[in-house]
Amino acid sequence: MNIKPIRRVNVSGQVFEQMKSLILSGDWAPGTRLPSENNLADLFSVSRITIRQGIHRLVALGLAETHPGEGTYIRTLSPGQSISGLMSAAYLSDDDMFSVLEFRKAIEGYTAELAAQKAEADDIKNLEIIYAEMEQKKGDVEEFSEADYRFHYELAVISRNPLILESYNLIGDLFRTAMKHIVEKRGHSQGLYYHRLILDSIRSQDADKCRVFMTQHIDNTYADMAASIGSGQTASAA
Repeated sequence: MNIKPIRRVNVSGQVFEQMKSLILSGDWAPGTRLPSENNLADLFSVSRITIRQGIHRLVALGLAETHPGEGTYIRTLSPGQSISGLMSAAYLSDDDMFSVLEFRKAIEGYTAELAAQKAEADDIKNLEIIYAEMEQKKGDVEEFSEADYRFHYELAVISRNPLILESYNLIGDLFRTAMKHIVEKRGHSQGLYYHRLILDSIRSQDADKCRVFMTQHIDNTYADMAASIGSGQTASAA
């Protein structure tokens, strides 16, 4: 029989996980000063030592920083911390969106080129199904952006390159959130336009065109996002 001994509940671990969840959900926003150890101990109904252990873990992971004589503050997170599993994708700022687009530009043009070279009949059929879903869901930001992501993910599958595919698996939530953010700001028209061109290029096995269209797609998205965010900041300042 494979019987494992019963372990005592890890109270310190539970406190840390709750603290981390409060940060990643945005309840404790960047720049927020944490309550005192005494207050946190009362809130969690644990000892100050347990609270201190949890805070030390937050600091070690880069989620918080302690200022001597002032207290502990929540840090602003970066997209790279999402890859390590620390950051919620929903935590992304506008600046982070540009980082995502820059990363996509670095890999997606060549991914599309490989897909055009390697696509088989079933692969093209899968892309056509996803594209049809995008057309059907263009009035729903959530559903449309999910289909948008799946189209790009399918290109990674078709590339038959395990490292490219694994990069999508690692930061899939990041991609999804970024795409939803983009669709909310710029609508669906450009996405449908370029996805059709990419799909047609894959169908005709024109790898060069496929790479060009994907690069244009991301470049135009970047430009539109920059204009949208910039005008929003100007309006706020006014």
